[in-house]
Amino acid sequence: MTTFKEPANILLVDDDSRNLDVLESILSCQDYRLFRARTADEALLALIADEFAVIVLDVRMPDVSGYELAQLIKQRKRTQHIPILFLTAYYREDGDVLQGYGAGAVDYLSKPVNPLILKSKVAVFVDLFRKTRALATMNRAMEVEIEERLKQLKASLHEKDILLKEVHHRVKNNLQVISSLIDLQAERLTDPATRTLFRDTRDRVRSMALVHEKLYQSADLAHTELGAYIRNVMKELFLAHGEVSSKVKLQLELEPVFLPVDMAIPCGLILNELATNSLKHAFVGREHGTIDIQLTTVRNESVRLLFRDDGWGLPVGLDLQAAQSLGLRLIRMLSKQLRGEVVTQSGQGTSFELRFQVPDSRVGSPPEAKAVLDAQGEHTHR
Repeated sequence: MTTFKEPANILLVDDDSRNLDVLESILSCQDYRLFRARTADEALLALIADEFAVIVLDVRMPDVSGYELAQLIKQRKRTQHIPILFLTAYYREDGDVLQGYGAGAVDYLSKPVNPLILKSKVAVFVDLFRKTRALATMNRAMEVEIEERLKQLKASLHEKDILLKEVHHRVKNNLQVISSLIDLQAERLTDPATRTLFRDTRDRVRSMALVHEKLYQSADLAHTELGAYIRNVMKELFLAHGEVSSKVKLQLELEPVFLPVDMAIPCGLILNELATNSLKHAFVGREHGTIDIQLTTVRNESVRLLFRDDGWGLPVGLDLQAAQSLGLRLIRMLSKQLRGEVVTQSGQGTSFELRFQVPDSRVGSPPEAKAVLDAQGEHTHR
C-alpha cells in the first residue's frame, strides 16, 4: 500500500530566467512543488505565503545579493531553520565559501551545477523536512493526548475525593449512631459501674468518629491534623464529664502535625483513656485541677505527646506494663501499634509521655487549616 506524500515546497531564487528553467528541469517531479523568484522581494513574499523544505539561492543577484538575502531569511523566526543551498558561477576563493556559510548556507555548489549532486542534496533536505514535520505532528498529537489524559486523571481524582469524603462522612455518621445507642442503653442501667463502662465505650467510639469528621472536612483525605483532632476529643470528653470537668482547667500546647488515619485513631484513643481516667480519679475531693497536653515534634522525625495532670497521682507500686485495667491495657496495645514508647511519672500528679516515629508526618499546616487553628486559639481553658 502506497502512502501519499504531500509535495514539498522548494524555492528557486535566481535573477536569470534561464537558470531557473534549468533548475526546474533538474528538480521537476511529483514529490516537489517548485516556486520561482527572480528578486529578493519575490523570495521574501514567497516565504511569507508558504512553508519551504529547502531554498536554492544564487549568490550573484542585483540590488540584494544572495548573502544578504540569506541573512534576512535567517533573521526571521519562521524561516531561520530552512536549509539554503548556494549556487554560484564565481567559485574563486575559500573566502567566498566561508562568507556563504557565515550567511547561513548549509552547502555551496558551483555552476554549471551537477544535476545528480543537486537532486541528491535537495532530496536529503526534503526528507529531513518531512521527518521533522512528522515528528512535530506526533509531538502535537502526543501533547493533545497527554492533556486529555491529564483531564481524565483530574476528573478521576476528583471523583475519588468525593467518594472518600462520602465514605468518611458515612463512617462518622454510623459511629455517632453507635455512640448514641450506647449512651441510650447506659441511661437505662441502674448499676453505676456498668453504666460507667458503657459511657467509657461511648467516648471511645466518639473519639474514632471525630477522626473521620476531620478527614471529611479536610482537603487532604489521607491525613488528619492531630492538634485539631486532640482539641475536639478533649472538648467532647469535657462535655461528657461536665460536673467534674467544670473544676478542671485544660491547657493545650499543640504543634500542627499531620498523621495518616491509622495513626491518628490510636493517638485519639490513648488520649481518651488518659483523660477519662484523670477526670474520674485524679481530682476526687478537690475543688480544682489542671490537665496539660503538649504535642511537639523532635527534629521532624518523631512525635512527642505529653499528658500531665496535677491530681493525686497513680497508686503506689502500679506497673503500667502489668496493669490489668482495660484502659491501661488499651494504652499498652495502642502504643505498640504505633511502635511507640510510653514513659510514666507519678508524684505531684501524673505524667504520661508517648513518643513514636512517623516517617511520612508533615509539620505545619496549609492556609485553610491554619485559619481554623487560629480561630480555636493556641490554648483552650475549661
